[in-house]
Amino acid sequence: MALFGKKNSKPSSGVMGKPKNLSFKLKTGVALVPIVSEKSTRLQQSGQYMFKALGVISKIEVKKAIESAYGVRVLGVNSLGLPGKVVRRGRQVGKRKARRHLIVRLAPGETIDTAKVL
Repeated sequence: MALFGKKNSKPSSGVMGKPKNLSFKLKTGVALVPIVSEKSTRLQQSGQYMFKALGVISKIEVKKAIESAYGVRVLGVNSLGLPGKVVRRGRQVGKRKARRHLIVRLAPGETIDTAKVL
């Protein structure tokens, strides 16, 4: 007697296939640019990639955009909000623009060609 529905007779391997929706478009005025630095190169060895977000975008939209553009499976997205620095040019005091970095974690065995810009 099944109270909550039938169980699948097919065994689950734990690794899901490629993403199904490969036609996700970013909003107008939003871009994801790969970051090439020592830290991002070190993260790539563990299957994590860094992107800079230009414009306002949520983690869910980032996940869909990366899966759509690169054809990989994203396990998670972490966001780093970096505040703008106060800078001086002589007596003039100003402030740099705040920026946002996104760390995207991929499924094991998948890679991204960072030469492609979204």
